[in-house]
Amino acid sequence: MAQRDVGQFNARAERYDESFVGRRFHRPIHQAVLQIAARLTPEPRAILDVGCGTRSVLRLAAARFPAARLCGVDPAEQMLAVAKATLAGGPRVQLVCAAAERLPFDDAAFDLVVSSNSFHHWADQAGGVAEIGRVLAPNGCLVMTDPFAVGWLRPWAVLTRRRERMRSRSEVEAMLRTAGLESPAWEAVFGLGPITTFFAVTARKR
Repeated sequence: MAQRDVGQFNARAERYDESFVGRRFHRPIHQAVLQIAARLTPEPRAILDVGCGTRSVLRLAAARFPAARLCGVDPAEQMLAVAKATLAGGPRVQLVCAAAERLPFDDAAFDLVVSSNSFHHWADQAGGVAEIGRVLAPNGCLVMTDPFAVGWLRPWAVLTRRRERMRSRSEVEAMLRTAGLESPAWEAVFGLGPITTFFAVTARKR
């Protein structure tokens, strides 16, 4: 994650979850991510949330997957401080200050990796996807949602000069293949009325 983005998230950490955006925007997306994850990996042993922020996805995962070991990484220290103060789960929950591009875990350590609205902040997106491929066990699953440059969001990304961070479907799938992840599939997870604004991409480790 770019240092500028880290500073912005640190500054908003205390009010992040209860902000209007957190309640009306992030929460339904997080719930959708876990619903997809539960369908694809019903009984995960170990779950990693890349860009875990203040713990919203991990909190939902703790309730949905009571037997799983839960790990979260985020480069924003203040976001993690809020997460540590509010996340129940005891010793089965581990939170680490780290970027997607440098995951401090062994190879094949997780059978489910999730990432919600974090990808466009990564300083090295291909490197982050490669790291996810490394820490996923064979047949492990990735569920990642972001404002990808898909559909009407592609010209919007160009017009707003965000194209270098908002990746197209073909660009994301190329990163997945290079990382050893196959069978990518796309699902709409959030929209404004009939207009989809967020997609989730899923893939499995070979």
